[in-house]
Amino acid sequence: YFIQSNLRVTMNEGRTWLQNCSENYTNSAHNDDIRCRTIYYARAVAASLSIIGCFLVVFIIVLYRKYNRFTQRLVLYLVIPTIVIAGVALDPVISNVKTSCAVAGFFFNWGILSQRFIILCIVIHLLVFSFKTSRPWYLEAIFHVFTWGFSFCLSVIPLLGNHYGSAGVWCWIQGRNHYELYNLRIFCFYFWAWLCILIEIVCFAWVVIRISRQLNLFGKSNDPVLLALRKKYRDYIYPLMLYPLVNIVLAIPVTVNRVQNMLDPDHPIYPLFLVHSIIYPIWGFFNMMMYFMNKETIRQLNPCAIADRILNFSTAPREQTPFQGGGEVQLPRPPGLMSTTTGIQSSHDME
Repeated sequence: YFIQSNLRVTMNEGRTWLQNCSENYTNSAHNDDIRCRTIYYARAVAASLSIIGCFLVVFIIVLYRKYNRFTQRLVLYLVIPTIVIAGVALDPVISNVKTSCAVAGFFFNWGILSQRFIILCIVIHLLVFSFKTSRPWYLEAIFHVFTWGFSFCLSVIPLLGNHYGSAGVWCWIQGRNHYELYNLRIFCFYFWAWLCILIEIVCFAWVVIRISRQLNLFGKSNDPVLLALRKKYRDYIYPLMLYPLVNIVLAIPVTVNRVQNMLDPDHPIYPLFLVHSIIYPIWGFFNMMMYFMNKETIRQLNPCAIADRILNFSTAPREQTPFQGGGEVQLPRPPGLMSTTTGIQSSHDME
């Protein structure tokens, strides 16, 4: 054992730990480098928590038929790429017959981009809602085309050129040359991911300022419709605002690692890779935590309420929400606003 250990050390001299991880990616569970195994198993734990969180969110949305709301469908759409990313993160550990690294790299790139685009759509929805409470009927269709279609087109480009493969501690666009390391990675991922984050920051700040201004103008009024509007913000808008906020915070260490790896690929920093490897598959767990921060949803987690809902699922009505029943309610003009009225339409349009 001592001779074999020294032989491995001698063979690995002159190579970084990341190169050792990359060459043994499909045999990760038996990798000789403890740093590689630590990353693989930490990532597997994070992915497992993410999958559990995703299924719990889907269970509550379907059980209580919350998918009738547009905001809940956005959360439901976010589950799809999150499960794909978690599955890719689990594969090297749990699979005896390893999937092709090129296929895993494609789904990894597609999943991350789709996830970023959906969060961007959430921010755009919040921005539209802050200016006009009636949602355009075509907005959801645009979101679908942009999220799934554009991310697929960007992700298929490296696949056609056989540029996906082992890229350190995951399968992605390989960095074998300048074209893969910079051109492909920037065009097919970095540019769009960072552009989404930049737009999210601007739109998020705009939404916060806009909603705060509206609530300040309406703050001293006891009109029932205005009180309902404040409740609407509190119940359906504020929880949704957590998604871009958490995404921006989590993007900081990931961005630092990606920039360092792009500028100095020969000197990878292990702590950054470890944090990055844990963050990208654990989004489903954070999704669950943010989703259950709503008091109404917490009440629905009561075992008795769940059992009763399951037993009466076929006859249970759709969830009732404020402004149920359609029609448009005209709000009095608050001082300082340009528009003379603020239209509040049916819950289907608003949510």
